[in-house]
Amino acid sequence: MGINENAELMSYLGELVRAQLDNRVPKPIPEGITLNQLMDIARRGQIVYLIYGALLKLPLKEEEYNLIRPGVINSTIKTLRQVCLINELSAELEKAGIRNQFLKGSVMKFVYPNPEMREMSDVDIMIYESSLDKTDSILCKMGFTKKTDIKHHSIYANKAGIIVEAHWDLYDCNVDKEQFMYYKDNFRARLSEGKKYSYEFSKEDFYVYMISHMAKHFYETGCGVRNLVDIYVYNNAYDGVIERSTVDRELKKLGLDEFEKHMKNLAYIWLDNRPANQFYLDLFEYMLDCGIYGKGENGVWGQLIKGNADLDKNRSRLKKWYYFPPKSYMTEYYPWLRNRTWLLPATWIIRAFHGITNRASIERKNLISNVDKDTIMRVGNIYKTLNLDFKK
Repeated sequence: MGINENAELMSYLGELVRAQLDNRVPKPIPEGITLNQLMDIARRGQIVYLIYGALLKLPLKEEEYNLIRPGVINSTIKTLRQVCLINELSAELEKAGIRNQFLKGSVMKFVYPNPEMREMSDVDIMIYESSLDKTDSILCKMGFTKKTDIKHHSIYANKAGIIVEAHWDLYDCNVDKEQFMYYKDNFRARLSEGKKYSYEFSKEDFYVYMISHMAKHFYETGCGVRNLVDIYVYNNAYDGVIERSTVDRELKKLGLDEFEKHMKNLAYIWLDNRPANQFYLDLFEYMLDCGIYGKGENGVWGQLIKGNADLDKNRSRLKKWYYFPPKSYMTEYYPWLRNRTWLLPATWIIRAFHGITNRASIERKNLISNVDKDTIMRVGNIYKTLNLDFKK
């Protein structure tokens, strides 16, 4: 996609999002942009209600309305179920005396003009101390089944397809040790008004955590443009309320000040329809392609940029890193390697066998094999500029 086409699509997507946030009729779909293209972006980016809802305000053909309406209805129903669950689960945890804190989209939904406008895949909740067994019992009584434990949370689902992630840590220790310790060693939540066991972040700390979570996804696999809408909505909602000096100080501690600066810039460039330079056009296109939580094959980029090597020479480095990852990376998947450095070659062999059948591994290998120099330069420059120096 060329610069002009890129900029036009970016501008019109922003127009649709703003129209829905402002509850107004958007401008007509420009020539060269199709309804199917907009619908595909909305689905992959989990911004169906924002994009579809705005499109429904346009004078479309009946068959086009029929394509869009079900998406808006399904999104609305899912939000209603999630909001009911948040209220019910909050009451049950409070009654049981379990210290808890709802996170991410469960909070962000209520910052938007309407909760439906902020879709989310699951309900995230932090369970403090050793109360996971009690929480498990409550969720099971509410009709949920535990599916698995992964990284720093347990995953539950009910028959309606609603998912709950019960966290025992606020941050994944295998992504960035410094951010993990920041949240582990500094209890930053405070009691919610009128509650004895339910906690919440201050406005400043919620924003910092939101950026931290976004950066984690971006570093690991990339992340989608819905995160930009969150940044835009949150900053506009609390303009003049948030102490920006506090936010800047904490972001700097986490090494996320450059990341937040550029993401906030892009959010306002996009949604206020400001002029964009090539870097921000490239960043927006990359995020648009990422869907919502990124792509497994994108996990190579953050590692590629470590050490600030010359991007012109990085195709061979990219391949070498993929086939022979460092111990720091392999330890995440093979914890027994931590104090057994001499077994690193064995993990490469195991990983090679696993990669033959694993879809994400195959896609990552295809990216490594087919990536061209322009892509390495373009995406590599994005990660280099955002300066995500995570340490495991």
